[in-house]
Order: sequence, then structure tokens, then C-alpha cells
Amino acid sequence: MAAQEIRIPRAGGDIGGLLATPEVEGSFPGIVVIPTVRGLDGFAKYAVERLASDGFVALAVDIFDHPGVPADPMQRSGSQPDERVLGDLDAGLALLKGRREVAGQAICAWGYCIGGRFSLLWPTYQPELVAAAAFHGFPVNDTTNPNTPTDAAGRVAGLTVPVIGCFGEADQLVPMSAVERYRGELEKHGKDFAIHTYAGCKHGYTNPSGDNYVQAAAEESWDNARKFLTRRIAAKAGA
Repeated sequence: MAAQEIRIPRAGGDIGGLLATPEVEGSFPGIVVIPTVRGLDGFAKYAVERLASDGFVALAVDIFDHPGVPADPMQRSGSQPDERVLGDLDAGLALLKGRREVAGQAICAWGYCIGGRFSLLWPTYQPELVAAAAFHGFPVNDTTNPNTPTDAAGRVAGLTVPVIGCFGEADQLVPMSAVERYRGELEKHGKDFAIHTYAGCKHGYTNPSGDNYVQAAAEESWDNARKFLTRRIAAKAGA
């Protein structure tokens, strides 16, 4: 179950990843974990290992493992083209599909912070995903930045993947106005979704090592997301 560092093949080279698998033999659904701006840090390791303990093959993708990405995590958001990051995530999906523990099983997305943005955006491009979960992600963004020309809220009409989003109501980076715009788009287009908000919680409230950690809200968010994904995986298998 301990996470292992791996390299993920992609066009033009490879990128880093953290892989964790259940301790027992068998076939399991996969999850592509998309990290915060801090990349494959202790929180990413915590997430993949906990997902593995919940019965998933979890792969965290280092979407910042490219030349020219700022070393300062606070400068990484919007610093590289979405197209490149989406290619990284597709590469992670392909790697999981090729794993013997996952072959033929459902694969989902699970992301935090900027990774949460991509957990909402990527499914609008990648219909092979069975479901996606985002925690304090960004459903809207600066579309005037040529690197980030679209946002998740603006692409909801084409979404075919069920999504769950968990947000802190006191998050100054992801205001409730953005969350409500996203919820409104999901409702308008009749999508399969769940939105949960937590009073008093700030950005990063799910990170046990962060200053804004709120254990009760973090645990409820994890449980809600796990159940949401598990139900969609079961529905897919039943179909």
C-alpha cells in the first residue's frame, strides 16, 4: 500500500508519479489523483495511500514535471498550457488502463486545489472517466490567460461524467459565487452531480498537515466523494 515513485510515459518523454495499490491481490478500479500546486508532496502521498486502503489503484500525476514550470508553488497556477496538463492526465489514465490490477475496471479522477480544477475540467474532455471528485478546486478561472482559455463551468454542456465537488464556504480563493455559478450550470444542463459546502472552512481544509485543516469537514468530504465514486462505478459495472 505504500506509495512508490514511478515514471509515466507520455508523448515527448515522461513525467513523475506516485502509485499505491491495495495490499491484497485482485482487480480494482483506478483513480488518477491530481495534486495541489505543491505537486507530489506529503499530502499527495497521503491521498494515494488512503485511496489504496479504500480499494483503489491510485496514481498521482506530477503535472508540474516539465521544464519552465516555476519552482515556487504559488506561481504555478496558470503557468503552463491546459493542453499539456490534460495530456499528462491522459497519460496517467493510459498507464492505469495497462496495469494488470486495473485492466477492464473503471477509472475516476480525484483532485485538490489546482488539481481540483482539473478534476472538474478534464472530464469535459475525457469521457472514458466514470466519475470525478474535486476538493477546493476552481470551477471558474481567468479565461483571458492564453494558458487557461476555458473553465469547467463554461464546458458543462458537454460534460458526460458524473462529478462531485467539495468546497469551503470561507475559501477566499474559490468564492461561493464561483461554486454557485458551477452548480447552476450543472442544474441547467441536467448533469449527474453533487456539491457539498462546509461552513467556516478555508482553502485546503482537507489537508491534515495544512494550517486550514478541519478534520470533521475533511472526513465528511472524503466519505461523500468515496461513496459518490463507488456508486457510479457500481452502476457502470451493472450496465
